[in-house]
Amino acid sequence: MLVVNQGFFVCTECGLAVSREYVIPTYQMGEQRGTDTPDASVFVSLGNRMHIVDGLGSYIGFHKERYFQDAHGQVLSSRMQKKFKRLKTVYSTRIRIGKDEAKYRALRTLNHVSKLLMLNEQVRDRTAYLYKKIVSESSNKVTNNILLIAVCLLMAVREFKEGAPITLEEIASTFEKCGHRVNVRAIVREALRLKSIMGVAPEIRKPEDYVPRVLSMLMNSRRVVDKVISRGWDPRSYENALRDKILELLELIPASKRGGRNPFIFTVSAAYASDRLIAEKHNRRSVLTQKLTSSATEVAEYSIRDHFGMMKQVVAMSDE
Repeated sequence: MLVVNQGFFVCTECGLAVSREYVIPTYQMGEQRGTDTPDASVFVSLGNRMHIVDGLGSYIGFHKERYFQDAHGQVLSSRMQKKFKRLKTVYSTRIRIGKDEAKYRALRTLNHVSKLLMLNEQVRDRTAYLYKKIVSESSNKVTNNILLIAVCLLMAVREFKEGAPITLEEIASTFEKCGHRVNVRAIVREALRLKSIMGVAPEIRKPEDYVPRVLSMLMNSRRVVDKVISRGWDPRSYENALRDKILELLELIPASKRGGRNPFIFTVSAAYASDRLIAEKHNRRSVLTQKLTSSATEVAEYSIRDHFGMMKQVVAMSDE
């Protein structure tokens, strides 16, 4: 059993310190909202925040604020405005980050990439946690912080499973859009290096993790929805029936038969196959074609055709 003691996770049986405890420090001071001065609440950071390199204590006002008020929400005089603006400028990023410039740039890139991929704060903070943990516990000096944080982002999105259905290719391409030389091969190579050194590695993604995303992409396509309605389906009923059939089909195909196939493409192909099954079951024409599925999910038609060829036997068995 593990307990927290002086910032470490400690085994109660042998007393071994397993790892450090990283806590996101948040604290609120001042009056609560709902008073006559709705902007009176002041938020401070007691130590470093998880997703950025931050100094001890609080900012003067909010992060990018240039017009200051006191604790009661009253505007400061012009002389005090000038004074605090100067003090806030002196307390610049360069002074706060000190010798952590590489870490600062890596975490700043993480924030940018997270916004482009539309990831929630939990995934972003988990990535920052893994990055700081590896940097602090690794005996070897980190030579490429951007590549390391890309690997940590891959580990985080795979931990969240269907809550963050982002592919490895999307992570690599987003880092490249931000101007960094990060590709799929480099991320995989760094992940294998971390596994050999620290024993940590990204989890293997399963096709089931992509089901919500594939359904969302299909049902957000105007052409797909129009065909659903033209086939006599209610869009919500069709989506539910398709979801159930995809999960049922994926359960029928064991991992041993899937081989090393891309799990996202495999899920898209399962959606195409499932549409044919539910159409036959309800005596209706199928909604999805390979071309329409490819257009909605941005997966090549030949990839869908190749994966579906492997599924034909399972589809035939399901029909029986």
